[in-house]
Order: sequence, then structure tokens, then C-alpha cells
Amino acid sequence: MNSLLRYLRILLWVAVCTVVLGSFIVGSWYESKRTPTRGELQDISNISQNYSPAYNRAIKKSRMSAVRVLSFSEDNTVTSTTSGTYVENNGRYYIITTQHGILGPCEFVNIEFQDKTYACKEYIKIDPLNDYAIIEIETSMENRIPIQIPADLPNNYQWKSSYAILSNIVYTGYANALGPLTLRGDVIGYTDYNYLYVFSYAYGGASGSGVFSEKGKYMGYVTALDIGVTDFGVDVLENVVLVTPAHKIDWDAISN
Repeated sequence: MNSLLRYLRILLWVAVCTVVLGSFIVGSWYESKRTPTRGELQDISNISQNYSPAYNRAIKKSRMSAVRVLSFSEDNTVTSTTSGTYVENNGRYYIITTQHGILGPCEFVNIEFQDKTYACKEYIKIDPLNDYAIIEIETSMENRIPIQIPADLPNNYQWKSSYAILSNIVYTGYANALGPLTLRGDVIGYTDYNYLYVFSYAYGGASGSGVFSEKGKYMGYVTALDIGVTDFGVDVLENVVLVTPAHKIDWDAISN
């Protein structure tokens, strides 16, 4: 009797293992044949694994803080679309973008991500010289993670390493009103006015995109493209991007 019970237990164990293993094989086969959903493809974690963990975190930070900025002229005949970075400080929420994309008063500016729109509450600072605007919004943004000031700014040592020649960067923006699009690049030089040249790619609408170091520190924002002269006249160099360093922003304006 004991031998029979032992035999039956072994048979039951084999049967259970066979069912479990078979289910796993069938599930794996089905999963390998299934087309991913749109949500899975666009998920923030769907990032190439060819980079270091630190760089992947920088990519996620770039993607999660990127927003689109829409500005309308007062007569509603002209619309400007640029990019921006979502920022939090002391429980208040801000957008950092370029000044040249702002066409009129605060009430004619909207911040967008996916199908959600957030109104401008107040212009905290408009700086034409350094070409940036700090915009406060009323509430936190859904499905966005703000960068933290000053925690996400480089410290003294990190400024030097972040700006070193051929240091990797990443930024996410709305080039040509498409996006969010994430691009990587390298620091390739400096202008006489302490701006960065980055070898990457940009197009109209990318202005204001937050540029992050490979360690995930907010280095600055896309300002413009370089202009070259050819035998055929003036030409825009879409792969030489001008970046304004973050230390040119008056962060005290949102710290008070």
C-alpha cells in the first residue's frame, strides 16, 4: 500500500510539473508571437539596454520631465511651439523654456503633455539676454516627474565633468512639433560667451529642451542651431546645437 501511494505521489508530481512546464512553454511561445501594444512600445521603461544604468536613468529623467510649450499671439493669428522642462521647488511647479518662443501674456501660454493641458499661472522670470523663461503652473502634471532644484543641478565637480569635451548628453523635446523625441549627443566645444556646442540634432520646436548629462544632471537647455556659410549661401547646421548652461538661469527666482 505504501509503495502504491508513493508511486501515485510521483505520478501526480510529474503530472503537475508537466502541466506547469507546458503552460510556461505555451505562454512563452504566445508572448514571442504577440505584437506589443502601443502603450508597451511607448512606455518610459522601453529604453535601449546598450547604455550604462546611470545613462539609462538620465534618459528616463529626460523623458519624464519633457513637456511641450504652446504660446499664442494676443490676436490668435500666430502660434509658437517649443519644448520645456518640468521643475519642482518647495511644492511649486514650473516650466523652464526659451524666451524666444513666448509670444504674449501668460494667459496665452499652455503647457501640454499627451492629452492634458496646463495653463500658465505666472511668468516668474523672462530673460531675453540668456533666452529663457520660467513659467509657474497651477498644479502638478499628470504622468510627468519634475526635476528637483537644486538637487538635479551639477555640483562644482560635476560641472567640470559634465562639460568636458565628448561628454555624453541626452535631451527630449518636440522638434518640428513632433514628440516627445529623445536624442543623444556629445559636447564638442564652447562659444566665446560660455555656451556649449553639442553634436546632436535639433529642429524648430526643440528650443527649450532640457539637456542632461550622462549622470542625469540638468546641464542647460537647447537654444539654437549653428549657422554655416557655404558656396550656396547661409545654411543651418541641424547637427550643431547651441546649449545655454543651467548656471545662467536665475534659480533664486524660484527659491524665495
